[in-house]
Amino acid sequence: MVMQGKIGRRFPLERLDPLSKLIALFCLAIFAMSTEHPLPQAVMLLFVFIAALAGTGMSARRLYTRTLFIAGFGLPLFILTSISASSGQAYFTLGPISLTDGGLLYGAAVTLRMMVLFLSSLIYIESTDAKDFIVIMAQRLKLPYRFLFGVSMALTFLPLLEAEAKISNAARQIRGGRAPRGIKERLTMGRSQLFAIFAGAIRRVQQTAGAMDAKGFGAYENRTYLRDATIRTSGYVVSFASISVLVILLLL
Repeated sequence: MVMQGKIGRRFPLERLDPLSKLIALFCLAIFAMSTEHPLPQAVMLLFVFIAALAGTGMSARRLYTRTLFIAGFGLPLFILTSISASSGQAYFTLGPISLTDGGLLYGAAVTLRMMVLFLSSLIYIESTDAKDFIVIMAQRLKLPYRFLFGVSMALTFLPLLEAEAKISNAARQIRGGRAPRGIKERLTMGRSQLFAIFAGAIRRVQQTAGAMDAKGFGAYENRTYLRDATIRTSGYVVSFASISVLVILLLL
């Protein structure tokens, strides 16, 4: 039996099985953590951008929004790392604060690494069906299905919470008649929206827990699956290529 749910998947990463994508993701993460130079990190970030646009069909606007959000955390990280890891020729000095070429390079590498890890994980979530993830991890890696169900809930709830946040934001703007002005109004709306999303998440957790209890989830050590975990030839090729490229890059 071929794994179900492939109909309507138009992009390569959407059709690839979750295990092969996970191996590629781990290989990318290992290399990103092993290098401290900004140039390889920048190349990997460009590769992630291409994979997001061509592999998952993510729109350029959506990718830009995600990148800008992550960059909001990356900028303070870049500044703090550049100051704390100063070495080499100094470009600017103000009391105990010194910006050096070594510190700037290291700060850029750390920031780009964070963006690579976050965006690549986002691509995995965007292109992976949570049900396929559970099946292939349980059948191929023999992981406990109770643990896998918790992971799948995280993969499922994140897009739902994001959609609820957009709906809540649009509703509040309609009721308010205009967009928030100034920092105070933005903070007030953001706090109110955060509480609404948190309340919705708690409600979903309660509903899910009730449904699981009603169905006797976890009562048996093993369970059956409607789907079969099938790894196609493309999956083996991607896995082998990812491991091979990682080994070659680490040996260089």
